[in-house]
Amino acid sequence: MHFEIRSTGRHLWTWALLDAAQITVLESDRTFPSETQASAAALAFAKLVTRAGRTLTGGPAGGLF
Repeated sequence: MHFEIRSTGRHLWTWALLDAAQITVLESDRTFPSETQASAAALAFAKLVTRAGRTLTGGPAGGLF
């Protein structure tokens, strides 16, 4: 999977997460005023997903009790 930064055609940008077959898996629900900001948002989303995955698979024992 990888991110693609897309222009909306109105001087705004968004990001999309694509699978290996180039099919959109998820797309940003908001637009950004620059390509750089859209890239930063995609990176922040990726970090949140990674952190959530670690929490679900390797959290501290008994942490939810």
